[in-house]
Amino acid sequence: MITLEHITKTYGTKTQVKALKGIDLSVKAGEIFGIIGKSGAGKSTLVRCINMLERPTTGKVIIDGRDMTTLSDLQLRQERKSIGMIFQHFNLLSSRTVFDNIAFPLELTGTPKDIIRNKVEGLLELVGLTDRQYNYPSQLSGGQKQRVGIARALASDPKLLLCDEATSALDPQTTHSILTLLQDINKRLGITIIIITHEMAVIKDICNRVAVIEGGVIKECGRVVDIFTNPQSETMREFVKSVINVEVPEGITRLGVTDQPEEGRNMLVRLRFKGSVTNEPLMANVIRHSDADLSVLYGNIDYIQDEPFGYLIVVISGSMETQTKAFSYIKTLPVESEVLGYVPGNN
Repeated sequence: MITLEHITKTYGTKTQVKALKGIDLSVKAGEIFGIIGKSGAGKSTLVRCINMLERPTTGKVIIDGRDMTTLSDLQLRQERKSIGMIFQHFNLLSSRTVFDNIAFPLELTGTPKDIIRNKVEGLLELVGLTDRQYNYPSQLSGGQKQRVGIARALASDPKLLLCDEATSALDPQTTHSILTLLQDINKRLGITIIIITHEMAVIKDICNRVAVIEGGVIKECGRVVDIFTNPQSETMREFVKSVINVEVPEGITRLGVTDQPEEGRNMLVRLRFKGSVTNEPLMANVIRHSDADLSVLYGNIDYIQDEPFGYLIVVISGSMETQTKAFSYIKTLPVESEVLGYVPGNN
């Protein structure tokens, strides 16, 4: 549905700032796609290039086969009707009721009043605010304000919904309810959703795929569970740490870990696994195939949507030959593995 081809964005003339440096990205119709990065990474500039509020310096923004960069301002205004936008700070009109805030984009296009009423009433029910339609924004909680923002964004029946830090101003419980609502909208209406965020928990809970942006460059892109379990960029590794502990616990490092194998020391190994392999008796299989003893020092299993993933840190004990044999067998299994070092044996 959306293809970005070598998008660059440069600000300034004498002193130039390159906000985006050759972005190539594709988003499939009907998916929930996340773009994550730290402050200043280029996230907001990228989303503004997608809806063409910022014209890219170079490159193409192709939506449903149409290159948005070739359109006139009048054509762009028409095309933007199919792109909804949700903002961090809601951007509601304080002098208008909930009903009138949602109706506002329809009024701008001259939609008849009876059609507006039917449309808005349906959207109020969708976002769970039927009993708040006559309230003003000042009478709403943050979560309710964002629900109004979502309903307003859906008023023009968009095929694409852009969410720019839409949950950053909300507490965790409210964030969860908003993400659940977006998932429901995606499933019921089939709308493609792009979420711009710096919160890894948002990506983990709702997105099908994710792109990691750093310094105006996409560092990695793929299925959330794949990138979550095997992050390649430093940015993503830091984000993953914020929601799950993937580091070697301090108690293990105190065991006296060294880099080189030697008799009397045991191999320290970290395993990363996902999907159905989490139900397999991995440790029992390793012991059976190598005669090594395995001790689990640390483990963690979590879920991304319905797909399990996890980490294990184990000690492989036995002779050097036995340890090597055990690790060689582990390398044949459908898991990611790495030797963290060697720790003193018990004898």
